[in-house]
Amino acid sequence: MKSVCLAILNYNGVHHLEHLLPSAIEAVADFGQPCPIVVLDNQSTQNDQQWVQKHFPGVNFIRAPRNEFMFSYNWLAEQRREEVMVLLNNDVRLTKGFLQPLLQHLDAPDVFSVCAKSLSWDGAAATCGPAKLLQVHGFYRWHYETERQEFAHTLFSSSGFMAVDREKFLQLGGFCRLFYPMYCDDLDLGFRAWRRGWRSIYEPRSVLYHRDSGSSASKWVQENHLKNSLLFEWANLPLEGHRLERLARTVNIMRHHLMHGKIEWPRIWFKTWWSWVQVRKKYRHFKINKVQLGRIQAQIASPVR
Repeated sequence: MKSVCLAILNYNGVHHLEHLLPSAIEAVADFGQPCPIVVLDNQSTQNDQQWVQKHFPGVNFIRAPRNEFMFSYNWLAEQRREEVMVLLNNDVRLTKGFLQPLLQHLDAPDVFSVCAKSLSWDGAAATCGPAKLLQVHGFYRWHYETERQEFAHTLFSSSGFMAVDREKFLQLGGFCRLFYPMYCDDLDLGFRAWRRGWRSIYEPRSVLYHRDSGSSASKWVQENHLKNSLLFEWANLPLEGHRLERLARTVNIMRHHLMHGKIEWPRIWFKTWWSWVQVRKKYRHFKINKVQLGRIQAQIASPVR
């Protein structure tokens, strides 16, 4: 099995680390193979480093040069030498047998990433599953099939709980800066891997618990999610219908939102479109056609061999 390290992204997260680190140490001990645990700290302003060094002296605490959210992983991947990195948000708790199922698939030369199964903090419900790309009224959407808890290919692996081939990650350039500061960066990464012929797998035997912070309802989060969803579609996916048809669909959606007194969607759309116009030539090579997309969709839908 390839060499591996656990990389935990952190910012002022002692209240999360006190749950995650004991479970990570137990999971590594059960794995039975050397596996450094690294806390990748995004310039915490509290006493996270002192707390980790006092309570978990065997854990490596590495401070990123800047707080760049998920993009600090790009910097860390260049510093590490292990063949595989397990990327973890700090607000999760691992089960004892978490690592072995997750990592065994990465021995295959064409596997890029493996996504773990996440449960709600109380274990009552699955919050992740194989990811799927859909088309709804001419627009692309993607979601986790949480009801489908089976070993399968997935459109992408969640950056909050995935194992990734470090060399392939670097070859792709890591998370793309187009999606800074967050959201859809892992979606884009997994999609670009499929374009290279590198598979992503969902492994439901690797289980963790994910604490819902409640931040997903914030205005900032919703705006970034919509912005980056639009950018992912415009940068990567084939456009559906001719220009006038696409314009009509967009106008209809805007009219629907405005009729209900919601101005955020049109405002974010125009703001995102204007920023995309400025940079789209840089990402022109991302775009694929319908034949290529169909081929990727067929690969994702195929059984894992």
